Amino acid sequence: MNDFRDQRRYDAHQEAMRNSRRAKQRATARAIQRKRRMMLIVVLLLPVTIAAFAFTWSRSDETPKQAPPVTEALPDQSAAEQSVGGRVAMPNHVRGVHVTSYGVAEPTMFEPIMALADPKLGMNAIQIDIKDERGEVAFSTPIPTAREAGAHMNIYDPVKVLRRAHEAGLYVIGRIVVFQDGYAPGADPSIAVRSRRGGLWKNDLGITWADPTNEASWEYPIQLATYAAELGFDEIMFDYVRYPTDGDAADMVFHDPGRNRDNTITSFLKKASGSLKPLGVHVSAAMFGLAATSELGIGQKPGQLRNILDAVYPMVYPSHFTDGQFGISKPGDTPGPTVAAALSDWRRRTNGGTVQIRPWLQDFTLGGIDYGLPQVLEQIDAADRTGVSGWLLWNAQCTYTSGAFAGTHGQP
Repeated sequence: MNDFRDQRRYDAHQEAMRNSRRAKQRATARAIQRKRRMMLIVVLLLPVTIAAFAFTWSRSDETPKQAPPVTEALPDQSAAEQSVGGRVAMPNHVRGVHVTSYGVAEPTMFEPIMALADPKLGMNAIQIDIKDERGEVAFSTPIPTAREAGAHMNIYDPVKVLRRAHEAGLYVIGRIVVFQDGYAPGADPSIAVRSRRGGLWKNDLGITWADPTNEASWEYPIQLATYAAELGFDEIMFDYVRYPTDGDAADMVFHDPGRNRDNTITSFLKKASGSLKPLGVHVSAAMFGLAATSELGIGQKPGQLRNILDAVYPMVYPSHFTDGQFGISKPGDTPGPTVAAALSDWRRRTNGGTVQIRPWLQDFTLGGIDYGLPQVLEQIDAADRTGVSGWLLWNAQCTYTSGAFAGTHGQP
């Protein structure tokens, strides 16, 4: 992040971090002085101690037993982490919801979500957008690409939001949409997927894409993730970390068309993890629910990621599966068996790895039956029975079913 020191906000952030380091250095120096004084006292009292021990030994044949001292190691925190209340440890079983950047900024949407927070019995995590599907960045950063592309939206204050969530005991997952981006490719066409007809390629929604085969396009999302990690987000989730799926595929021109797709996406996530984990943040990715069942040709290969990511979030929304998938006539109308079948494939593909599986579950209606509390709880029960490490609920409008986080339906 050294290239961003010309930004006043980042300068202030760095100065705070330097002050924190100086304070730690002074504290260390004082600790060393105290240690030296203690050593001098020990040397002076050593003869007395030896004599006392000899007297005690002569009075008893029983060897004295001493309990080892109990010490608690506290992780170092940067000034930025301290300003947001420090990091919240990853729960053993994540239970949370998706919130858009605008949902965070709108009290009528955000307050009902925060009311669900109960780390012991209910919601213990929250996923908040940092960079969304359009490429909008929710808050100002010192990153030149975001500034030059006009991607900064200043929708919410990340420090205030993180502090609020952390005070409620919530584990905060920052979501960054990677390659679908309606801003950066226009500002720097060299990193964009190109069209055979000339210009930039766009998908069916008219949104440009960064080119996964051009490693220069990797820097921007990793820089965003690094800045978010420094601010104090507990986990970074990469989404749309794949090749395009909607739009005229025959019209796409890549920087390196012969590059293996699975290896490309795996390499990006490996580089991102290597950059972020030393900062104390967890790293994850959202992926298609069918990526563990079928060869999709979009670069998502669960088996290659099982020891790279801390967690993976397969989108196993029942309504997104076609009729007959997993031998189920209508998956959207059969939420429990559909979720269980999809997650069984994910468990099989990642077996032997360290990655945790946390599915995205459906809390919205899309064709077929209406989704309410019974359908949501059926998915949660199916997910928990497969032995996953938690789950997140998705609703694009950020309105979630009352009762979904009742304590009897969650894991400890």
